[in-house]
Amino acid sequence: MTTSAWRLMAAAALFASAACGGRSSIVATPAQPRLAVASLRPAAAKSALLYIADAGKFIVDVYTFPALKLAGKITGINRPQGECSDADGNVWITSTQGLQILEFAHGGRTPIKVLGDPAGYPAGCAVDPATNDLAVTNLTGFSGAGAVLIYRHGGGVPAVYQSAKQYYYFFAAYDSSGNLFTSGQTVKAAYSLALLTKGTHKLSSVAIKGATLYFPGTVAWLGSTIVLGDQLCGNRKLSCFYRGAVTGATVRITGVTHLKGACAIAQAVVEPAQLIGGNTAQCGRGGKSGVAVWPFPKGGHPSKSVAGLDMPVGATLSVAR
Repeated sequence: MTTSAWRLMAAAALFASAACGGRSSIVATPAQPRLAVASLRPAAAKSALLYIADAGKFIVDVYTFPALKLAGKITGINRPQGECSDADGNVWITSTQGLQILEFAHGGRTPIKVLGDPAGYPAGCAVDPATNDLAVTNLTGFSGAGAVLIYRHGGGVPAVYQSAKQYYYFFAAYDSSGNLFTSGQTVKAAYSLALLTKGTHKLSSVAIKGATLYFPGTVAWLGSTIVLGDQLCGNRKLSCFYRGAVTGATVRITGVTHLKGACAIAQAVVEPAQLIGGNTAQCGRGGKSGVAVWPFPKGGHPSKSVAGLDMPVGATLSVAR
């Protein structure tokens, strides 16, 4: 994989060799993950849990929510990045270098399912709440463009979809009708958004009107409003989140949320009144990487934050059932 491809997962340059100008290479060495028994308090599993994938430390930190108290750590995942959860509270985590997607029960210590990725390097994921289909975005393929993989009902052999205009694939989200939207970049590193319409077998390009996005990040839905994260808001070293209305294959931007102290938020959990995500503070401001909660859509300064992370990427909220 090229250096430019490696640096795509966050504006802060997730991978050290790429950040230093070296040529990155991937060694596919799958490891069996485990949650350290001593670090998970039994009572914590009864609360909502926030999972933050720290790609720099090869660890997934698990916090109680909304308290943001560390409840445990998942170790052994080879470069954890994107995350997603289903209605039962099960959590999927992509292992980009391990070429796997792992499923954990809410508060679980070992995976309940491990899927192999036959097409490339998994980056993000999304679960269709109606069908439980699992969508996985491949940052790139093994020797070319990335793709979207759909594991029907969360298993089996995936169907693979590509867009002629999208080369890199980052994060994804389903709308309430089962349509899948995925953020990414063209081969020339321009922001792109692709759509897999429910019942079709082709990814189409989505036009964005009313704003220019520079670096792909979060894709989320709040009712009929799509939320798109930009890790280089205004082509500067800070993150913001655009809200938009979707008509066919067009997104019309209706608002933007600016976050204070947000250097690079790769993937965030977006809720009606708050936005939660890991912030990689490598913008030369002397900040510390961590997880934070911001008012949404108001934005501004975080209402709560916890330091101690290295290069956080994925974020998902799991609710106990």
